[in-house]
Amino acid sequence: MSPARLEQHRRQLVVAAVGAGEVALGSRALLAEWIGVHRSQITRAARGQTVGGELGWRLTALAAVVTALLAIYEPDAVAGWLAGANPHLDDRRPLDVLAMGDVASVMTAVQAARTGVFA
Repeated sequence: MSPARLEQHRRQLVVAAVGAGEVALGSRALLAEWIGVHRSQITRAARGQTVGGELGWRLTALAAVVTALLAIYEPDAVAGWLAGANPHLDDRRPLDVLAMGDVASVMTAVQAARTGVFA
């Protein structure tokens, strides 16, 4: 893949990740608050500015989880799942576990929801 094509692909992924964050949290302002950045950074990301560091990691992680959840639930239910206490996460909220960087545990809980495993 050419460097220009790779950069275009990265920009598209960032825009999609912001969209996933809006599904999860309801607004760009709440997404920015959850990530811990000024909402202008989210606005720039939504316009295709590539991001890295903690912002990039959190956006990517949240987008991965939201994408997996959308294969199971309707969009309106995704936010509730992320904000609710989850027995597979020791009754912690998936959003809180994601904020700590533990994507693997949240994806394990998503898998449990997909397969109907009860804690």
